Amino acid sequence: MPVALVMNIILTLLTLGIAYVIHKIIMRSIDKFMSTIGKEVKAPKTLSLIIGFLIYGFAIAVILAIWDVDLAPYLAGLGISGVVLGLAFQEPLTNFLSGILVLVTRKVFEGEVVDIDGLTGIVDVIKMNHTHLKTFDGKLILIPNRRVWSGTVTKFWPGRYRRIDVDVTVDYSVNMEKAISVLKRVLEEEPLVVKDDSVENAVVFKSFDSNGVTLTVRFWTERETYFDTLNAVAARIKSTFEQEDIKIPYTIVEVIGLKN
Repeated sequence: MPVALVMNIILTLLTLGIAYVIHKIIMRSIDKFMSTIGKEVKAPKTLSLIIGFLIYGFAIAVILAIWDVDLAPYLAGLGISGVVLGLAFQEPLTNFLSGILVLVTRKVFEGEVVDIDGLTGIVDVIKMNHTHLKTFDGKLILIPNRRVWSGTVTKFWPGRYRRIDVDVTVDYSVNMEKAISVLKRVLEEEPLVVKDDSVENAVVFKSFDSNGVTLTVRFWTERETYFDTLNAVAARIKSTFEQEDIKIPYTIVEVIGLKN
């Protein structure tokens, strides 16, 4: 094997290795810096993808120079095929540019719960051509960035708090003012319920039903403790109702036998 060929192969592998190491060093440095200032990277996967794209793009240019590859004759010789290639790459190029706009404007970002034209889930990563959306039942949906950029995006819980609505039905024999007062006390006593001027917890009338009066308990919690708060409030309502002798009605089905 010619020495020049061996040297080119070695230099190519060395270039790729250096690009890989630089990519890792930059990402670790960013993580370390963000930890120092007490924050975290909002979109680590997307940031890693962008930095990797730039670094490896430069590495490819260096590798082409090592092998003395001049792309000009190939580009000039494309001729009419360039039009065909342009049409073929129109969709990927549109998705690529749309992806850049999505990233720059932060229309969506990693970890955010969104609905994109009827598709609901958590944004996993924004890649060059597609945005990866993980649904709540474990599916992974790849949405073209063009659709993300031009489509309607609904952001769920853009703030740090989420609201929970729980319907509670009490027996008609129970004083409604007492029931409302007890439910409000439950919200005040539960530590997982947010007590903040920016949110309002409330107990409101919903409906008169066949077996009792239904009240809606509305309260706010941290996004991370949503299910813990829901369970805690439900358990506290039941135990408090038992202490206060407030009955939660249940449906009674009477079965009447028919005589022949």
